[in-house]
Amino acid sequence: MKRISLIVLSLMLICLSAFSASAVDYRYDGETVSDAVYLENLNTGVVVYEKNADQRSYPASTTKIMTFIITAENVSDLDRTDVTIRQEVLEGLDPESTVMGLSEHVGEQVSVRDLLYGLMLPSGNDAALVLADYIGDGNEGFAEKMNAKAAELGCANTHFTNPHGLYDPDHYTTARDMALITRHAMTIPDFMEICNTVYYTPEGFSSLHNTNFMLDPDAEGGMYYYPYTKGIKTGYLDEAGKCLVTSSDKDGDQYLCVCLGASYSFTENVNYAMKDTANLYEWAYENLGVQTIYSPSDSVSTVDVKYVRNGKTLSAVPEKAIAAFLPKNYDKSKLKVDVSCAEQVEAPVTKGAVLGSVSVKYEDLDLGVTNLVAAEDVARNMSPFEVFVTEHIVILSVALVLLVLILIILLSRRSARKRRKARQRARANRSDRYRD
Repeated sequence: MKRISLIVLSLMLICLSAFSASAVDYRYDGETVSDAVYLENLNTGVVVYEKNADQRSYPASTTKIMTFIITAENVSDLDRTDVTIRQEVLEGLDPESTVMGLSEHVGEQVSVRDLLYGLMLPSGNDAALVLADYIGDGNEGFAEKMNAKAAELGCANTHFTNPHGLYDPDHYTTARDMALITRHAMTIPDFMEICNTVYYTPEGFSSLHNTNFMLDPDAEGGMYYYPYTKGIKTGYLDEAGKCLVTSSDKDGDQYLCVCLGASYSFTENVNYAMKDTANLYEWAYENLGVQTIYSPSDSVSTVDVKYVRNGKTLSAVPEKAIAAFLPKNYDKSKLKVDVSCAEQVEAPVTKGAVLGSVSVKYEDLDLGVTNLVAAEDVARNMSPFEVFVTEHIVILSVALVLLVLILIILLSRRSARKRRKARQRARANRSDRYRD
C-alpha cells in the first residue's frame, strides 16, 4: 500500500505541469498570524494562498525534513543499519533541547529507522547530530550535502548550517523553498509513515510522542486536532517563532501547507502556526476544487450532416474534459470560450471523429484546449441517385430552369406559328369571298 501511494504521488507530481500557474484570485478572507505562508493543492500544483512566501525565514526544526532526505538517500537499509551512539557527538547540546533520549544509550547501537522516528516525532536534536556524524562526518559535511540537495531541488533562497535547525544567522529558507523540499520528501519511502505516526517506542527507549498536535485528538485537549492532517514537522525557536509543515488529505484532495514565523508567547500559549494551518485547510476544502468546465458528454457545437434523408445535425463534444482548479462559486461570466468547428460534414461519420477544437480561458488562466469530436455514428442512408442529385443539385436546378425556359420558348413559338397560320387562313378566306 505504501508503494502504491508513493507511485500515485510521483505520478501526481509529474502531472502538475498540466495545470498552468494560477493567475486566479482565490480570495482567502481570513487572516494568518504566521509571518510566511505557502498553501498548495498537491493534486494540481496550484498555489492557492501565499504570504511572504519568498521571504527569508528561520526554519527551526522543520530543517529536519531535509535531514531525513539526506539520511534516507544515503542509507539503503534503515532497519539493518545501526549507528553507535558516541558521547562526543552529543556534547554541547543544550540540556533543554528536544531529544529522543540518546544520552542514556551511549555506546549502544540504534537503527537508523529508530533514529529517524526520534528525529521526526519528538524533534530529537540528539538524533540529528548522530545522523549527521554518521552520514556527513559531522555537521559541516552533512550541511554541505543538505545545501547541495536544496540546490538540486531548485531552492532559490535556502542555506543550511546544521542538521537540527538550532539558531544560526546563516541558516535560513523560505516558505516556498520548504514546500519544494517537502514535496520531494513525500516521495521517499517511509517518510510519510514515520512523520504521520503519533506514538512510537524504539526498543529500550521511552515512548516517543509526535509534537504535531494536529495529528492527535488527545493532545492539548484536542484544540489543534484536524482529522485530515498527514504529518509532517513542527519547529520552534525564539528567533523563528512557531513553524509547521503539514499535508492534508480529504477524500483524495491533497494540500501542502508551510507556516513559518508565527508569533508565540508562553503566557498566551497558543500555537498559531497550527491554527493558521487548520483554518487554511478548512477554507480550501470548503471553497475550492477542480471544476469541470466541459465534460466529454457536453454538446459544444452542432454540425450539419450531408447525405442523410430528412436532414441530420450532429453534436460536437469535447474529446477530453476541460477542468480547472477554481473557487466553487467562480464567476462563469469570466469564462472565455473559443470554438473552431466544421459547419457541415459528409456521412458516414464515425463516433469520435475530429470535427474541430475548443479552448477555454478564465481571467488570465488558460484552462486548456481539446478536440471536438462526433458524439455518435451517423450512417449514409441516401441511394446513389439521391447522392447524385444532392451533389449536383445546383447544376440540375439550373438545367431544369433552362429546360423549362426552352419548353416555354418552344411552346411560345409553336403558339405563335399557329396564330400566324390562323391569321393567314383568315385572310385567304376573305380574299375568296371578294373574288366571288
